[in-house]
Amino acid sequence: MTTEAGMSSTEEQKKLALPATDVEEVVGEIFRDVLATDDPVDVTRSFFRIGGTSIMGAKVIARISARYRVQLSLRTIFEFPTVRDLAQVVETKVRSDVSGLSDAEVVALATRKE
Repeated sequence: MTTEAGMSSTEEQKKLALPATDVEEVVGEIFRDVLATDDPVDVTRSFFRIGGTSIMGAKVIARISARYRVQLSLRTIFEFPTVRDLAQVVETKVRSDVSGLSDAEVVALATRKE
């Protein structure tokens, strides 16, 4: 199968920037779910350039906030619209939140079942 640009879908997928971390993988899955697509998401492309809307952005932020138990404003997806950038924000926020916990609290959080 070839795309409009004349590349096969396999060639196109090879050019995708794929997730490099677990958080990027989860954020990418959330993007795909909200966008209702099974296609891989390039972690360097803007959510809004791949079909996202502000309403969908609100869903992404809500799901990320619930998944990682962090507070993110809707503005975050506009300032950091790629999987890679948003994942870095989440990782920084989680580290910041965890740094104030005792070792026992960290273990309890890490082993808690969803």
